[in-house]
Amino acid sequence: MKPPRPRPLPLAGIATALAEGRRSFAASRSFSLAFGALFAVIGSLMIWGAQWFALAPMTPALIGGFLLVGPIVMAALIGAAADIDAGRRPTFAGVLRSMRDAPAGLWALALFCVLIFLIWITDAGTLYSFMIGEPRSGLAQALPTAAGNEHFHLFSGLMGFVLANVVYAVTVHAVPLMVRLGTPLTTAVVASVRACFTSPLAHALWALTLAAGIFVSMSLPPLLCVSLPVLAYAGDALNRRCFDFSP
Repeated sequence: MKPPRPRPLPLAGIATALAEGRRSFAASRSFSLAFGALFAVIGSLMIWGAQWFALAPMTPALIGGFLLVGPIVMAALIGAAADIDAGRRPTFAGVLRSMRDAPAGLWALALFCVLIFLIWITDAGTLYSFMIGEPRSGLAQALPTAAGNEHFHLFSGLMGFVLANVVYAVTVHAVPLMVRLGTPLTTAVVASVRACFTSPLAHALWALTLAAGIFVSMSLPPLLCVSLPVLAYAGDALNRRCFDFSP
């Protein structure tokens, strides 16, 4: 199967996609809030778990790691977006059905994201042991500006930046293409990377939007109830604009 050819994305397309994401959220408020609440609980457990084990400086690394597995979450919500577009009320059963009907390659892509996440957390933990090497707790210690944590956050952030960009380029369009159109894995990945190179500024802005939204929301996990579904729906809308196919 020949990879679909992406259209250039204007920077204004990000704002348009976010507006569509908000409309999709409004059309499925109960489901979207419930779905987001699940990950708000997970986010809270991650942040307070780091405090409980006196590994507070690892908090930004854990939040950044969520971006690496985010495409798996996006896959589930794209199934909900398809129901919304068809005039149906999304349900968890429908989401599971859309995931079941997606190409088998979607699960390979999910395993890839999990593998990158494990590499990231393992490397960040190794850096922590070498550069900090002592228990630290307190919300102030979770900040990159905390005294004694600067070098750890600098090097772990650089490493995470590289891994996150790889995952982003591979998955940003591959996941919605696979869920929406049943596109095979290799075809979807090639199309996704090609789209990123076709409109680098727009995709850089979208990546920054995703990172800012997730970091702010994970710092205040209840915000994930809204931001996570809105960003996922917006990502689906951006993909449809990039590849010009009807829902």
